[in-house]
Formats: sequence, C-alpha cells, structure tokens
Amino acid sequence: MGLQMNITAQSGTDTAPPTDSYLILQGLGSPFFRKLAHLLASDGSPVHKVNFCGGDWWFSGGAKNHRFNGKPDELASFYRELIKKYQVTTILLFGDCRPIHTTARAVARDMGLQVWVFEEGYIRPGFITCEKGGTNDLSNLPRTNDGIKTRASAISGATPNTGDTDINFMPARVRMDLTYHLWNILLKPFHFRYRSHRPDSMTAEGKGWISRLVRKIRFRQLNQALLRRYENPDKKFFMVPLQLASDFQIREHSDYDTILEFIREVIASFALHAPKSALLMFKSHPLDNGIIDYRSYIAMAAMNHGIEGRVDYLEGGDLNLFLSHTEGLVLINSTVGYAALTKGRPLKVLGRALYDIQGLTDQKPLDKFWKNPEAPDTAMIRDFLKVIHADSQIEGNLFADPGVEMAAQQAAARIKSSTAKLVNKLHNPATITAAQ
Repeated sequence: MGLQMNITAQSGTDTAPPTDSYLILQGLGSPFFRKLAHLLASDGSPVHKVNFCGGDWWFSGGAKNHRFNGKPDELASFYRELIKKYQVTTILLFGDCRPIHTTARAVARDMGLQVWVFEEGYIRPGFITCEKGGTNDLSNLPRTNDGIKTRASAISGATPNTGDTDINFMPARVRMDLTYHLWNILLKPFHFRYRSHRPDSMTAEGKGWISRLVRKIRFRQLNQALLRRYENPDKKFFMVPLQLASDFQIREHSDYDTILEFIREVIASFALHAPKSALLMFKSHPLDNGIIDYRSYIAMAAMNHGIEGRVDYLEGGDLNLFLSHTEGLVLINSTVGYAALTKGRPLKVLGRALYDIQGLTDQKPLDKFWKNPEAPDTAMIRDFLKVIHADSQIEGNLFADPGVEMAAQQAAARIKSSTAKLVNKLHNPATITAAQ
C-alpha cells in the first residue's frame, strides 16, 4: 500500500525512515485531541486535523487544520488527497461508526494506514478506550476463551483499579458540549453542509432535556422512594441499564431498530417466565436527552402484561450498589456489562458485545435466564479484564485535568510505540525483499 510502497522505494539507501504523519478526525467536545496533537508533534512529526464543524475547530490545536465542507460522496477523495499530500501514516478518530469515520476507515484500509479509535472507557470511570483498528464489536481483541487465556498469560503486572471515582465530570462535560454546539452555530456559514451523526436535531434535543427536567421534578419523590427500595432491597430484582437511543451500539451492533423494541421484548419475557416474586428495574442513562418518555412507556408496557406492580424505572442512584444486589442484568451491549463483570453478576446480552463470550455471559435464551441466571466464571473474568485493561484502556478522562493530560500522554506513547514497530518492520530487509 501507500506507506509500504514509499518505504520499499527507499530500500538500499541510508535514508532514515519517514517521519510519522498523523491525521486527526472528529472527537468529542473535549481538549483531549488538542493535547494529544501537541504530544504527537513534539518529536517533529506532522499532525493534521480535519474540522467538519465549528465545534471541531474550537477544540482543535497543535495541528494543521483542514476544513471539509463538501458533499458526503466527496469525502473519500478528500481523505485520499490529504493522505497522499502529507504522507499520512496514522489516522486518529473518536467513534468508529460515525459516517465520516466509516469512510475514513475504508480509505485507510485501502491505503494500508493504521487507524486508532477512541471511545469513552469500557471500564469507567478513570479510563478511555484506545484501540487500533476498532472498538466494541469492531475490536480486534480475542473473542474466545482460549484466545483470552493465551493473551492474559503474556501480560505482566496486575490489573489497575478503577480511578477518578470521586470526580464529577458532568459539569465540565455539559459546559464543553454546550461550547461545541455554540461554535457549530457561529461557524455554520463555513460548514453549511455538515450533518451530525446524532439522529435528533439540536432543537429536538433541547426540548427533550427540558421535558426530562420537568419529569424529574414531577417524579422526584417517587424516584427517591424507588432508590431506597433498590439500594436496600427486600425482594430479588433484575436490572436493565438503558442505553442512549442515538448510540451506535444500538444502531450498528444490535438487531433492534429502537430501544423501545428492546424494552417490549424484555418486559414480555419477564412477565411470562420470571419468578412471580421478582422485580424488574430499568435504570436510565445519565445522558439520555429526554426525547423518549421511558417512564410512561415502561409503565404502559408493564400494565399491558399485568405486571405493573413489579416493574420500575429509576433515574440516578449508586450503580455499584445496584450491581451488588441484583440477581442479574439484561442489556443490549452497554458498558455497564464490564462493571457487572467486576462484581461477578450474571449477564444476558441481547445485542453484540465484546464481552458476550461463553464463561462471561449467560448463553441461554432470555426466557430461561430469569429462573436460573448463570454467574460468570471467576478465572475467565480475571483474564478478560486483564486483556481489556492492557490492550484497550488508557488511564485518564476526557473532561478534567490532570486526567486529560494523563490520557493524552498514554495514548501518544501507545500510538508511537505501535508506529515505530510498523516502520521498523517495513524497513527490515527481509520484509522489503518479501514485499518486492
């Protein structure tokens, strides 16, 4: 491919390996990519950044900026031209399923480039996901018991504990997200073709957040009573952590068209097959935009199945406390699954998840899960989490220093180490001979 051809052409000379060249695409409203760009450029490596909207521009820095305001079918050509002109060797992006990033991954694959994908941590809080190639269902991490055991045995050192547990990132996150959207509005004339990967408009999301606030106030007392009920339960209960309706984990890594379809399936199965004394608790996502009134929908679905007294919807609460008490979790592919594994809780996955492996999750049909939830294997949990931490997680956070600085430093070190190995491999005489 492009990189290999360039290096092969230089074989037989004393010319030093070409400098790494990085292309950063879209991230969150966060200073993380800005700090990472500075670190990647610290050894003289060129770093370029594509801005698709005003928010991208505001949070850029440490890189040479390039604006894209073309049509979607022009994006692949735009990427190829940038890659060739600046001899890009590595692409960095946040969220591998955003349309602008699926195009980039396809171009990178055709041109033989490395792609590093970032996401919020599989293990939270205190970690960020940083993987080469893809994340979640697109991850290159082992998916079999033998593969996990083999990789875990090669990893030295203990698995780190979750960090930053006492830091509330929400105020900083909300502030940065609002700043991102503000600059999208201010610089709209320069990015008038830009369309967000999120399915709902800013107006719809704004109205949704207001509606959620109104409902939160209206049901505050009920919610407080339910929190007490589940933090100190006197009955067995199953937990269902809800995910964001806009999440690509739902849209790309499951067979559900909507979260509501998932809710209907779970309630119907619970009504017919769960022990009559058991309760079912749906927990809201802290970043849910409120467009869907889950409380009303869940109450109506439970009523339709005659189990309205056994199904609840909660906002907030202590996740770790819930996990300690629950009989098991039913989810699509939420990262709550990783937290549940640390507690050894039974898991039933209804989507496609990196952790949906024999020995970690219950492989029985949902209808049979309720009566006999199977706990994960302790040794398998230990090996799996060891691999996850070593090969996909970096310490830090996306919204508050010094966590952002820590994450950027670890990401830069991991990326540069991998790039050095790639360049050394391609410069190895044996490799060059084979390529010719």
